[in-house]
Amino acid sequence: MEGLNNINSEMHNTGSSIDPMQMFKNFSAKEIEKIKLLAGLLGIGNQQQNVKETVTVEQGFSEYNHLIEFNLAKKSVATAKTAERRFLEFIPGNRALNTIERKDAENLMMKISKSAPLGCYNYLKIYRTLFNVFVDWNYIASNPFLKVKLPKRQKDEPVVFTEEQIRIVCERLTAKGKEVITDMVLFAVETGLRLDEENNLRWSDVDFRNKVITIGNKLFKTKSKKVRRIPFNERMERILLRNSNRQLEKSKILREFVFVQSNGKQYKKDTVSKSLKKVIKEAGLPDELHWHCLRATAATRWASNKVPIFTVSKLLGHSTVNVTTRYYAGIDLDELRDAVNRI
Repeated sequence: MEGLNNINSEMHNTGSSIDPMQMFKNFSAKEIEKIKLLAGLLGIGNQQQNVKETVTVEQGFSEYNHLIEFNLAKKSVATAKTAERRFLEFIPGNRALNTIERKDAENLMMKISKSAPLGCYNYLKIYRTLFNVFVDWNYIASNPFLKVKLPKRQKDEPVVFTEEQIRIVCERLTAKGKEVITDMVLFAVETGLRLDEENNLRWSDVDFRNKVITIGNKLFKTKSKKVRRIPFNERMERILLRNSNRQLEKSKILREFVFVQSNGKQYKKDTVSKSLKKVIKEAGLPDELHWHCLRATAATRWASNKVPIFTVSKLLGHSTVNVTTRYYAGIDLDELRDAVNRI
């Protein structure tokens, strides 16, 4: 290719860069086509050409929702859609995705952080994931949210129930005829199960012979999408037997789920959590207490009894041990106090 040889010769002689227009002046049409083909094979200069310029924010959100509705839990889908609605409050849906820059992302997060100082951290995670997908789909060339930073947030200690508070809520639930929800409260403190996991626990998941319950199956996916097994102690076994006897006495058969309403149907999660919240309010207990605090109570108890952090992480079904470390803050404080007292 005479044209290419001329370029090499000129670059060697001048030792400087060549004007691109001047460089291609002596090329034949056939040589230019070969260079374009070579550039395409090497991925040179085609990043922006692959971006679909006509995709709007609303179109992108709609396609993303179809994707997550297929492979994410309902709660995760609802959270993503809430973040999308907040996005559309500040950036119009008819705007082209590839016109959104880092400055737009930063302004968006500043506005959201004013009205949702805690939620903005989760929104940023969702936007980063969302726009990463848009990059993969070639709707945008780069993710404008990747370099956006929010102020570091102070990590508060987990809110837990005391023994007395557990006793109070259980007595009040039982007095209202909600014995099954009382058992769910006690079972959550013993197992550290999430409400969704406990509410979807089936008798087929309970192995009385080996004293093990299995969390997660073909009908129910855990938050981490991993099946885990938890051995049960005598207190947990009594709760399980109490509910099996309750079902057999009432209907002569075991229902599908371990914890069911009087009519044998599965509870709605909102019904369970609101029942607990109502007795908390009626008893004048701290308003910050809610159902998830039962899980934190279980984790804190294990940590206080020196159960290894990796074991607690497995029992809770955490994705990483880093998530579990917050329950060991009190233990670390005791060790620091001992160290200070030795000085």
